[in-house]
Amino acid sequence: MELRQIRSFLSIAETLHFGRTAELIHLSQPALSLQIRALEEEVGVKLFERDRRKTTLTAAGTAFRDEAAAAVLNIERAVRNARLAADGKLGLLRVGFISTAGNEIVPDIVRRFRKANPQVEFSLRNILTIDQIQMLDTGLLDIGFLRLPIGEHPELEVVGIHREPFVVVVPRSHKLARSKRVRLRELSGQDFVMYERAYAPGFHDLLFGILRNEGVVPRISQTAGQMPTLISLVDAGIGISILPASAVRHSVASVVALRIADAIPMSEIGIAINRGNCTPIIDNFRSSALGKSEQSRKHPPAKRVS
Repeated sequence: MELRQIRSFLSIAETLHFGRTAELIHLSQPALSLQIRALEEEVGVKLFERDRRKTTLTAAGTAFRDEAAAAVLNIERAVRNARLAADGKLGLLRVGFISTAGNEIVPDIVRRFRKANPQVEFSLRNILTIDQIQMLDTGLLDIGFLRLPIGEHPELEVVGIHREPFVVVVPRSHKLARSKRVRLRELSGQDFVMYERAYAPGFHDLLFGILRNEGVVPRISQTAGQMPTLISLVDAGIGISILPASAVRHSVASVVALRIADAIPMSEIGIAINRGNCTPIIDNFRSSALGKSEQSRKHPPAKRVS
């Protein structure tokens, strides 16, 4: 049974006229009649009663029409979905992100992508950098937004999409709180709360390297695996910290973010995928995200650090 035969049958069932249908589908009337005869032979029943004056559906034809129409709609939907999937516009994307990326970066990218690809569904989870790396490697995650650097992971393709300055975070009651800018050497002898190395080794080592280069050996009073927790610890007077500026921007804690006067590296967030998991939908999302990041670099928003 061929789809073109069913389409021809449905057209005749609507017009109840072989000649008119032949004109509509640009087919000769004898060829149309042959299609219907072949369909009736395969179904095993007569679908039309036809004489010189009129064409009518048989009871079997009426029953066949309803199911055939539904089948054609399903096939058309299947074809459309197959084409959308091949173009990366249909399916489920499992996306992991660190907390700071979840404030603005990921919502903006997802909103932009969904506007152009409304058939794509998302599973969005706040996941630590080290866990994202493992989940990308095992295929449990499609896309990761993680804190750089992450060290050597040849199975991953990682591209930076966001850069921002580090700031020194102190309680409002701290002696440096009224300063607009601070040099890192001024932090010598201070208690620090720092990001736990086990959760993001590259990021942890970057911060320690920055302090070491400025002659500061931090005295660690507490570690944590989430930046909001670190900010709360600063607020509680457990120690000061060095964090990306965006980590403090949305915080309601009683802390102050101070600009760093020294020339130090920027904090960076990257988008990561597994090189062996490059499906059309992942490629489409990655391209969209990188396009957004290119626009952001050309027109960066004003940075506000209180």
